[in-house]
Amino acid sequence: MKMLHRIRGLILSPEDEWAVIESEGKTVPQVYREYVLLLALIPPFAGFLGGYLFGFGHATGLAGLSLQSGLLRAALQYALSLPLLYVVAFVLSSLAPHFDGRSDDTRALTLAAYSYTPAWLAAVFGLAPGLRWLDVLGFYGVLVFYHGLPRMLKVPKENADVFTLAALVLTIATAALHAWIVRLAAPWSL
Repeated sequence: MKMLHRIRGLILSPEDEWAVIESEGKTVPQVYREYVLLLALIPPFAGFLGGYLFGFGHATGLAGLSLQSGLLRAALQYALSLPLLYVVAFVLSSLAPHFDGRSDDTRALTLAAYSYTPAWLAAVFGLAPGLRWLDVLGFYGVLVFYHGLPRMLKVPKENADVFTLAALVLTIATAALHAWIVRLAAPWSL
């Protein structure tokens, strides 16, 4: 129930929710255990179910996904996403002083994890054919990040826009690396 309240707050009023998050002071294991471990399941689970039930686009047309291949791929996606989130947080924490902010790995992880919420939720659209393009709604996380940045890493508002852009580039590069590793280790197989 707390998670649903947190999600609703981040989506509907991120500024207010970040004030609450800032005062909590959660540890890295708490953020992972209470939030990340469950929400990070959505993209691989939705991708697996969508590919297994409805198939996926292939060079020769629409192809189905085998159960074994799909489960392996989903497990790898999930297992790889957890440490990559921490890597993103570490880089954000390292960048913060260059934007007059404070380096704090725990707060950077909290910022990254809660900012990924819209992207994790938007991954649900991978379940149904033709709705995958709605993943674009996950970009709302950029606004969530922007509101949390001054509170979590103390980056001044005048530097927050450039830092947010740098974080977006970092996130896209990390997502591309994640997809490449998964594709290399567990290619789509029919």
